Amino acid sequence: MIINSLIIILGIEELMKKISDDPSKMDIHSPFDKLWFLIKYCNHYHSLSLTIGAVGFTIVMISKVIKKRTRNKKVLLFPEILLVVGGATILCQYFQWNKSGLAVIGKVKTHQGLSLYNPMGLSKMLKTVGTSGFVCAMLGFFESTTASKSLGSSFDLPISSNRELVALGSINIVASLFGALPAFGGYGRSKINAISAKTTVSGAIMGISTLFTIQFLLKYLYYVPECMLSVVIASIGVLLIEEAPYELYFHWRAKGWAELVTFALTVLTTLFFSIEGGISVGILFLLIRVIKNSAESRIQILGRVPNSNIFVDADVPVPANSTLGSSLNIFNDLRQTQINREAIEEVEGCLIVKIPEPLSFTNCSDLLMRLKRVEMYGSTRAHPALKRSRDSTMSKYIIFDLNNMNSIDSSAAKTVYELLTNYQKRDIKSCFVNVSAVVREKLQRAGIRGLLLRDLEKLDYFKIQGLVQDSDNEVVIRCQNLIDNGEPYFQHISDVLKLVDCYELLHEEV
Repeated sequence: MIINSLIIILGIEELMKKISDDPSKMDIHSPFDKLWFLIKYCNHYHSLSLTIGAVGFTIVMISKVIKKRTRNKKVLLFPEILLVVGGATILCQYFQWNKSGLAVIGKVKTHQGLSLYNPMGLSKMLKTVGTSGFVCAMLGFFESTTASKSLGSSFDLPISSNRELVALGSINIVASLFGALPAFGGYGRSKINAISAKTTVSGAIMGISTLFTIQFLLKYLYYVPECMLSVVIASIGVLLIEEAPYELYFHWRAKGWAELVTFALTVLTTLFFSIEGGISVGILFLLIRVIKNSAESRIQILGRVPNSNIFVDADVPVPANSTLGSSLNIFNDLRQTQINREAIEEVEGCLIVKIPEPLSFTNCSDLLMRLKRVEMYGSTRAHPALKRSRDSTMSKYIIFDLNNMNSIDSSAAKTVYELLTNYQKRDIKSCFVNVSAVVREKLQRAGIRGLLLRDLEKLDYFKIQGLVQDSDNEVVIRCQNLIDNGEPYFQHISDVLKLVDCYELLHEEV
């Protein structure tokens, strides 16, 4: 933005075109190539263009500084860009600067009237422009989202990316019927507009003004100097760069290495390749980060604090100076789900697994891998090449706590079904705790509910219910009505452990 503007302000754009047309002289494509051209040929500047651009840029930047340091609303509303461009246009027409070699907009070719097109009738061009159109859409969405989020946080505005995307898509679909170019929200334009605009009506006013200008005022723009338009673009570029040092320092202080790497890749690719390439690389890297985070499951292996129904994450290293009372953030049957810090006691024969996230096709494969590690090593952090440290008899019962799992897709449901089927072949009983109504319906359709009922039968749950009335054994009495309304789901982890204790007791007596 700034490099291109400087080339036009210096009046060496035509020289750059001539040199770029001859590959033997210089290859000019990337911003770095243009910067090198600017340094090498800056002495070929056009004195009148440079003078007008320097004066206009100075006026605009001084006005920006004054506006930052004052609270006077009249000063804030001072239209320095309009006055600078308008004044330069009037002076150019009066002194005929265009005859002295100053580049002006000149006569704009227009097509009278609107023509209606059928976008589907140009299907033959799909292969030709399809890739460019996709890149254009991605870049436009990226810039629009960046502008809305940044300005929304700065001005405390309720911005919805979904609404922005729907609005942009609707506009471009309608515009394509008239052969219009793709339109998106620009950060620079939005930032300039936000200086004085208070509501979204300003966008409608700008659109109407643009249509009015195109229809009736183009002939009056003949003498607008191109260098003055570049001054406006350069001033916007300077405003954008002003925010970069603070953002970089913030991420450096917060050790946001991923954000800094994304920034570095985007800037370097933009500088040495192209703007489109830089933004595409930035988007690709962000997508990789999103996929990586969504594909990583966050299951926890829980242990129990002795003589309580409090369960904590057994897979988090214990600080050397930690104490039970001061550093233990717990998860218990009251559904308090803070981050856990240390585990005290593993329940014998039971593997308690907490799945605190929705399950989908992205993270179910990682879930299987982590469950296998937990079963073999008792930890999700163990390296899979290590020798097995946990005997198979230590996992006779597996309890899944699904407290925060509020959704599951069909791919993940199929994975869970196959997992439970495999457990049943190995005589491992599975129990589900804290299952939401939405997930229950999905589990029933996937056949998982039937598998859980079969495990309840193997645990003699229904047989125990018949013994409760005639038994005076406290362990048996505590097993009355443990499941939720006849469904094979438990309310608390402690209820499953009561059933396991009773099952073990009955089999010991036998």
